[in-house]
Amino acid sequence: MVINKILCRGMLLGMALALAVPAIGAAQSDGGTLKISHSTRIATLNPLSLSGPAEYPVIDMAYSGLTRIGLDSQPHPDLAESWKGSADATEFTFRLREGVTFHDGTPATSSDVVATYEAILNPDIPSSAFSVLNMIDSVEAVDDLTVKFSLSIPFADFPTSTAHANARIISEEALAGDLLMLDTVVNGTGPFKMESYDSARITRLVRNDDYFIEGKPHLDAIEMHLFPDLAAETTNFLSGDIDVMLLVQQADYQRIASAPGVNAARVPSGRYVNVVMRFDQPPFDNLKVREALSYSIDRQLLVDLVLEGLGRPGHDNILSPEFKFRIDTPEKAYDPAKAKALLAEAGYPDGLSIDLVASNRPAIRAQVAIAIKQMALAAGFDINVETMPHDTYLANFWRKGNFYMAYWGMQPTEDATFNLLLTSNASYEDTGWANAEFDALVQAGRSTTVESERAEAYAKAQELMLTELPYLIPFYEDVLTASKESVKGYSINPINRYFYLENVWLDEG
Repeated sequence: MVINKILCRGMLLGMALALAVPAIGAAQSDGGTLKISHSTRIATLNPLSLSGPAEYPVIDMAYSGLTRIGLDSQPHPDLAESWKGSADATEFTFRLREGVTFHDGTPATSSDVVATYEAILNPDIPSSAFSVLNMIDSVEAVDDLTVKFSLSIPFADFPTSTAHANARIISEEALAGDLLMLDTVVNGTGPFKMESYDSARITRLVRNDDYFIEGKPHLDAIEMHLFPDLAAETTNFLSGDIDVMLLVQQADYQRIASAPGVNAARVPSGRYVNVVMRFDQPPFDNLKVREALSYSIDRQLLVDLVLEGLGRPGHDNILSPEFKFRIDTPEKAYDPAKAKALLAEAGYPDGLSIDLVASNRPAIRAQVAIAIKQMALAAGFDINVETMPHDTYLANFWRKGNFYMAYWGMQPTEDATFNLLLTSNASYEDTGWANAEFDALVQAGRSTTVESERAEAYAKAQELMLTELPYLIPFYEDVLTASKESVKGYSINPINRYFYLENVWLDEG
C-alpha cells in the first residue's frame, strides 16, 4: 500500500509538471529556432549507449521513456500515462498513452517497449541502462497499451529506473534491423524530430507536430551548435548568436551572469570530477597509495580556485547531500605530512612519479588535474599531467588507464549511482574494485521496501567505499547554464539528463 501511494504521488506530480505553464509575464507564442551551444561532440545518437553531455538533450528531445525525471527529481509520466506496483514491489504495470506514433508515423505500442527492454537486458548489446534494470525477470505486453514487468527482487525505485536516460523507447522495427543505424538515424516519439546530424558542427531538430502532449512543443526547431573553442562559445552567446549555453564554465559565469539581457542559472548538484585509480594496476593496488593521494588534496581550495566558489567540497563520497540515504561523511583535511608518511609505508619513501591523464573536455578535468599536481608535490607525488582531446581519451584511456580524471553527472537514486560505476557489473565500471561485499550491500538496498533496511544497507556500502577509496571525489559542482532573456520556460535539472525543451518558447517582443 505504501508503494502504491508513492507511485501515485509521483504520477500526480508528473501530470502537474506536464500541465504547468510558467508565469512569465509575456504572451506565449509558438515558432522560432532555439540555438544551443555545447563544447563536446555529439558522438552518437544511440539511446542505448550514449553518455556525452551534449548527447543527452538531443536524445531527450527525440525519444521518450516510460517515465521521465522532473525538476523535483521524481519520476513523472512520459510515454506511460500511469503505472501501479504490487504491494511487495515485485510487479509493475504501465499503461501507455493512446495514439502515440513514432516520427515515421508508425504506432508506438507495448511491443516496442518489450523490444526495447529486451535489448537493454541483452548481454550482447552494450546498454548503459543494463545494470540499473537487471532486476527485471520478464517483460510482457498484456495488450497494445499495457506492459507488465516482473522483477526478480522487490525494487521500490523501479518507476525511477525506467526514467533512465538510456532507457528511451526504440521501435521494434529498428531493433530488429542493423543496430549500428541507431548511431545516426533517429526515430523516436519525442517532441522534436531529427532533421540533420553533423557531429562536428550543427545538429538540427524540428517540431514533431504529432507529439502526444497537445500544444507542445512551441518552437519550430532547435539547433545544437558545437564550439570546441570555449572562448568562441562565450563570445557567440554574448553577441546574441546563441540563445542558450548548455554548460557555462566557472571562470565565465560571473561575467555572463552580469551581462545585460542574460538569465544565468546555478543549481546545486551531485555532479563531480573524480580521480580514477585502478585497483588492478600498480601503484593504486595499494590502499596506502590511494589514502596518501586523498590527503594530498585541499578540497576547499579546489572549490575556491577551480569552481570559483560555485560548488561544495566533497570528501570522496559518490553521493552528494541531496541523496536521501547519504550518510554524514567525515571531512578529509589537507595533510601532506600524513600523505608522505603513508607513501613511505607503501614502499615509496622517496616519493612517487606517475602520469595523470585528463581529457580537454570539459575543461575542468584538466584544471583539477593541474591543481592536484601542485597540491600533491608536498606529499611526495611527482605527477605529470597529460591533457588530450576527448575522443583520444575515450578511445585509449577511459576504463583502461590506471590514473585519470573522469567526470559524471548526478543520478536520480543511490542504486542508479552505485550501479553506474561501482558495482562489479556496473555500466561504466572503471576501477577494477570488484568488491563482493559492496555488491551485496547494494543488492540488499534495492531488494527491500523497508526504509530502515535500505538506509542501513546503503550506509554500510558508503562506509566501505570511503574506506577502500575506489575514487577521490574532491567536490560537488553546481550546474551552471545561461540563456537570453527572450528564452522563456527554460529550466535546469540538477541531474542534467532531462531538459523539457518542449516547454521552451521565444519572446522576441
